[in-house]
Amino acid sequence: MLACITVTAVSFPSHAEEPDIEVVRFRPFSRFLRNKSDEQDKDKGDSAPGLEEPVKAPPTAKRRTAPQTSERSGDDPLLLLTERAIEKTSHRYLDANQHRPWQITHGLVALRKDFVLRDGNRTVNAIEWISDGAQFRGQYWFEATEYGARAHPYNGVPYEFEGHVNQTLGLLALSNLPLSHEFRVQDGKTVTMADMVRHAQMTASTRGEITWTLWFLTHYLDIDTEWVNADDEPWSLEELVRLQTKGKVVGAPCGGTHGLFALAYARNAYLYKHGELRGVWFEADQKVKRHIELARSLQNYDGSFSTEYFKGPSHSRDFNERIKASGHMLEWLMMSLPHQRLSEAWVRRAVAAIATDMVHNASRPAECGPLYHALHSLILYRDRMSLPQPATPETLAEQPPQPDSSASPSTRTAEANGNQAAGRPEAETETAPAQQSPSLEPVRIAVDPDETRLTR
Repeated sequence: MLACITVTAVSFPSHAEEPDIEVVRFRPFSRFLRNKSDEQDKDKGDSAPGLEEPVKAPPTAKRRTAPQTSERSGDDPLLLLTERAIEKTSHRYLDANQHRPWQITHGLVALRKDFVLRDGNRTVNAIEWISDGAQFRGQYWFEATEYGARAHPYNGVPYEFEGHVNQTLGLLALSNLPLSHEFRVQDGKTVTMADMVRHAQMTASTRGEITWTLWFLTHYLDIDTEWVNADDEPWSLEELVRLQTKGKVVGAPCGGTHGLFALAYARNAYLYKHGELRGVWFEADQKVKRHIELARSLQNYDGSFSTEYFKGPSHSRDFNERIKASGHMLEWLMMSLPHQRLSEAWVRRAVAAIATDMVHNASRPAECGPLYHALHSLILYRDRMSLPQPATPETLAEQPPQPDSSASPSTRTAEANGNQAAGRPEAETETAPAQQSPSLEPVRIAVDPDETRLTR
């Protein structure tokens, strides 16, 4: 008996090829892992144990009218898909009396002044609600201190108040509230955003995590600001950048993406003011560039990013795990990438993967942190693409990112493995093409220095 064997040649598109983006047919699953139907995957995801938050974001509210398409989408199918994902996710209403401050604050990072909460039978603007003496289990969201004011610190219970020093304020900063904005606290008193800034400066310390302090103060201080804290120690935003640049990425919260976001945010502010990068700022830029290329090298075939972040390649069939990794990764990339790189095929694949995942899973509950970081990444992409590319490039050191001699052997191994998995030589991660400056204006959210900045 003779056996007939048919061999089928399969060709895979390279990273340089532009995929066809189809809103309906595209699914964010690797073809190598797609061994069950989408319906089976949904059932599995809904019952997955070990979710981070006890209360998830509810499914998208049903709408009686068809959503309006933004004019800025033009004819680009990816922008149309992005708008659809943003619109659907924007109608997951959190409950002001049930969801925790940590969860609500994550909604604010994405939707900012447009974020709406349910309060009984009515809806309320989230900024107005948290500013008017908001409490959770009898504790105020904000409190006065001897140095000014702060958001309620970590209370020992995960996902109630902030999980990291100044995390609440870092996320809230993107709503671009003026320094005069008031929050009602205990005993009928009020504090301002300027009070929050002062407290963050006075309590700056190397004894704790500085990521969110850098993120928050970058938004409200002139980038050259120097000060002395309550312990009579000299501080500056440059010192915060130096510490963040030296800090680890692998093993840091959320794969190190928040640290990279804060670092890119500060770099952009410095470059916007000075036009070139030197010293600490150049080193920060090199770290950002290296991790841009590492993220690209570890990207999955379907456009999602590795669920192991920068450790090595990995893919998940769980919706929350996918958007947690891909949303965080795309979010910091949208703060880091130059304008002209937003049209590269790998970036568009990443946007398509997240947007499609969120559209197709709009009827499922989702964890607030991953959901709103992913939504924020799409909003940043949409807003940056709605503005024209700068006609003249700004000044930026054009040297490619250099190898990080301080990186651990495991990190360098992950880089090499990621490059091999992507079919590229190991050296490519260290030889990114020369880049122009990021398009800073659409990324930098504070646009009125006179109203939203403190100067020395």
